[in-house]
Amino acid sequence: MDFTFPRNETLERIAVALEGMGASAVPKFSEETGRYDNASIAAWLARMRDGKNYGVSIPKGSSTACTKTGANAGIANPKPGVIGRAAIDPYVNQGAFFFVEVNGGVDADGMPYVTAIDGDGRFSRLDDTWVLTPVLYTLETETDDAVNLTVSDTRQPGMKRQPAALLPNGAQRPYMLYAKYALSVDSDGKPRSVSGAAVKTRSVSHDGGISLMKTSSTGDSLKVAADDWYVKTMFMLKYATKNSQSIFSGCTGYDITATPTLAESNTTRVVIAKDKADQILIGSAMMFGTHTGTNTDRGYDYNCDIFDGARVTKKFAIDSSNVAVYFDVAKPFSTATTYQLATAPWNTGSCDMVEGDGSPTSCTDGKQPFVVQGIELGLGMLEVLGNVLIQYTGTGAVVYVNPDTKNEKAGSSPDSALSAGAFPGQAAEGWNYALYCKTVNGLMIQQGTGASTSVGICDGNYKVDDTTVGWREWLSLGNLWDWGNAGLWFVGGRNGSGDPGWFIGSRRSANGRSRGEAA
Repeated sequence: MDFTFPRNETLERIAVALEGMGASAVPKFSEETGRYDNASIAAWLARMRDGKNYGVSIPKGSSTACTKTGANAGIANPKPGVIGRAAIDPYVNQGAFFFVEVNGGVDADGMPYVTAIDGDGRFSRLDDTWVLTPVLYTLETETDDAVNLTVSDTRQPGMKRQPAALLPNGAQRPYMLYAKYALSVDSDGKPRSVSGAAVKTRSVSHDGGISLMKTSSTGDSLKVAADDWYVKTMFMLKYATKNSQSIFSGCTGYDITATPTLAESNTTRVVIAKDKADQILIGSAMMFGTHTGTNTDRGYDYNCDIFDGARVTKKFAIDSSNVAVYFDVAKPFSTATTYQLATAPWNTGSCDMVEGDGSPTSCTDGKQPFVVQGIELGLGMLEVLGNVLIQYTGTGAVVYVNPDTKNEKAGSSPDSALSAGAFPGQAAEGWNYALYCKTVNGLMIQQGTGASTSVGICDGNYKVDDTTVGWREWLSLGNLWDWGNAGLWFVGGRNGSGDPGWFIGSRRSANGRSRGEAA
C-alpha cells in the first residue's frame, strides 16, 4: 500500500518536500505488519536531502551570540509563534531540519518502527507520538576561540554520524525518533508519549527508569544524551545564541500556592484570592490536597491527595476579591479553607495548538512550556537522562555516558560507559555557569566556569563538593522555580541516582540502544 495523505496542514508541508517525486519515492505501509517499511522511509528521506552543510560557530568566551556558517549563514532566525500566530521559520523542510510526527516505537534490538505518519488517516497524538528526522552527519572542530559545529543530511568528508545513529550491531538506523511528549503512563503503568496526559513524576529517577522502561529486555529507555543533543543542536543552528532562555524561558518561574477562600462540596472548582488567581494560566496544571500536615512541600501526599496535575479550564470572578478556578477532573471534590492548591508541571500536549516553534501565549514569561522542532519541552519539571550519571570521586566529578541502555544498572554506570570529561564547577558546592559547550561521547556538555545567567551558556549546573563520593543523576531543563538557572543546558547534579521527586520526570527514548558515538 502506498503512502497517501488526506488534505490537511501536514500534507501541505510535506507535499512541498515530495514535489516531483513518483509514488515509488514515498513510504510503503504493510497491512500485514501494521508498520511502514523502514527501507522505504529511509529512501523517502534520502530523496529529500539537500546535501547542504549548516554550521554555527560557538564562541568560547562570555558572548552569548553565535555565528551562522556555511549554508546556515544568511538564514534569518525563526520568529517563534503562539496559539493563533504561527511561527515564521525559514528552516521548515530544509534538509537537516526536516521532521514529521509519527506513531511508532522501538523494538528490543533498538530498531525504530513507524505505524502511522501525520496526515495518513491513521495518525493520532493519543497514541505513542514521535518526531521522525533523517539521520544527521556532523563535524565538530575546536579553535582557541570557538567550537564550530556543522550538520548535514548528507555525509561529507570528515563528518561522522550523529550520536546514537548506529545500533548495537553496527547497522545505521534508517531514521531517528524523538519523543514528542514528556513521559506519562497509562492505567496499567505502561510508559508512553501521548498528548493530554498528566506527566509521570514522584517515582521517576535514573535507577527507577531501568525497571519502568524494562531496559534489559526492550529497546525503550528514559531520555538519553542523543535526544538531548538533537534539541540543543537544532536550537543552536536556528537561533544562534547560547542563551536558550532568551528565546524560550520554559516553565521556570511558576511557583504558586494558595488556600481556598470558600469551602464547597461536590464541585470542580477552587475559589481563591484574586491576586493568586490572576497569576494562574488557563491550560496549566495544578495539584490540590487536604493539607492535613504542616509542610507545604508538594512532595507530601496530603498536598496532592485530591488531584495531581489537573488542567485549569477557566476562571470566573466570584466578586472583586475572589476567583473560582475550574479544573478538568474525573469526579467532583470538596474544598475547605485549610486545603492547599499549588501549581504543577503542565500536562503533555499543552503546545499542540502552537504552529511551529513557540509557546501557548508567551515564550518568555517564565510560566509556559515550549516546542522546538516539534518536541515539547520545559513543562516545569526536571527531565532525568537515563544513560548519563555523574561520579563524584572525592577529588572532583566525572560525567559518564552509557551507549547501550540494555546494560544500564542502578547505583553506578556500567563498565561500558564512556567518559564525557569533568563536570564543570568550582571545588565547593554550588551553582556553576559554563562559558560554552561541546559534544563529548554523544553528550553536549558545558565547558568552563566563570559565566553567569546573562553571559556564557547562561544556564546553571549545580555541583556538590569535590570531596563527595558517590553517583548523581543528570537532571535537565529546570523546574517551576529555577528561573534564570534553567534552560537547555541546565543540569542538577546533586540528587542521588535513585532519588525521585514530584518535580522530576523524563520522556521515552527510542535511541537508548546504540553502539556509541558513531565514527
